[in-house]
Amino acid sequence: MKLAEYLESTKTSQAAFAKGLGVSQGLVYQWIAGKRPVSAEQCPLIERLTDGAVTCEELNDKVDWAFVRGSGDRAAV
Repeated sequence: MKLAEYLESTKTSQAAFAKGLGVSQGLVYQWIAGKRPVSAEQCPLIERLTDGAVTCEELNDKVDWAFVRGSGDRAAV
């Protein structure tokens, strides 16, 4: 599920979501608008915050998430 779809389906504002992540609402807007990619560091936080509804793979396809998930470093994901 895309981040915008998640926010809409849960009726969560960009501002509230941003606050939960500790980032600005403007950054969340930039992610949704495709103006800025979601960093690899933010992806696991978003996946946890959305209870897995928005996955790291959906957020950033430049990272080999299968490798990260299989590395045994659960703190990374």
